[in-house]
Amino acid sequence: MIFIYEVLYIKELDNINEIFEKDCRIPFVFKYIIYLFKQLFCILTIKSNICVLPYKKINNKLTINIIIKIIKKLTKKVVLSTYLNEVQELNNQLYKNKIYIYKGEILPYYLIYNIIDYISKIRGEETISQEVHILLNNLNELSKNSIIYLSQKFKRINIVSPKINNFIRITNYLEGLGIAITVTNNKRKSLLKAKFIVNFDFDEDMLNLFNINTKAIIIQMTKETIVKSKLFNGINILDFQISYEDKINNFDTIDFKKFDKKVLYEQILDGKRYEDIMDTIQQDDVKIVNLIGKNGIINNQEYLKI
Repeated sequence: MIFIYEVLYIKELDNINEIFEKDCRIPFVFKYIIYLFKQLFCILTIKSNICVLPYKKINNKLTINIIIKIIKKLTKKVVLSTYLNEVQELNNQLYKNKIYIYKGEILPYYLIYNIIDYISKIRGEETISQEVHILLNNLNELSKNSIIYLSQKFKRINIVSPKINNFIRITNYLEGLGIAITVTNNKRKSLLKAKFIVNFDFDEDMLNLFNINTKAIIIQMTKETIVKSKLFNGINILDFQISYEDKINNFDTIDFKKFDKKVLYEQILDGKRYEDIMDTIQQDDVKIVNLIGKNGIINNQEYLKI
């Protein structure tokens, strides 16, 4: 099946004028009648590849089903506004209909260096001198490329995994480049002195099998995992905020103000090779502006306390 849009940006209505062209001179009373008509029959407004729903809020299952029926004829990939991204029923129905939703969940893997660089600069330390521990259960193409890239950016990479044998080829490859990495599963010692821990895919139960440095900085890639030890006084990073040149893909226009910048940027990178993605991030001058923990934005002073 051929779709009209490679990707569709979907957002809720902010004001009535959004469903009309900018130079539309129709009197407001007629605009309002058209707006009510669109609401009644769930008529979507699409300009370029931006889809505006005729509702400011949606919580009706019937309405959501009608929206899905329209969307699945137009595209197989969507970017949802920040609000719509939290509407669980809409998300569930999109997944059920095999429509891919960009969530910004892949982007963190490409910004590990940027996150550690951001913290290192706050602490007045050289980024290249840092030693990084990676928690990895399942080795895939993305994690393999990440390890190869990061091993050339830091003093040392240590991989902690229950599947040590899976890393033989990558360690041999890096040794051929003159780069040594360690792979271990020592639950008592491997994380006891770790300062930077990047959790690729350990769940909470697996993470808490290890003795963890009480002042470690843990960067979570996929989901929140809590260190249960009452002695832990480190930092658990769950999310981040970024900045980049807003003129990319016209993201500086008002049409995109309701979308998360991470999600918008992840869509740009879709389909590119790892090496090209890292080059693009550098060219676009992507910067970390804030890191977020369980209680919100992490104050810079917190990084200096540990």
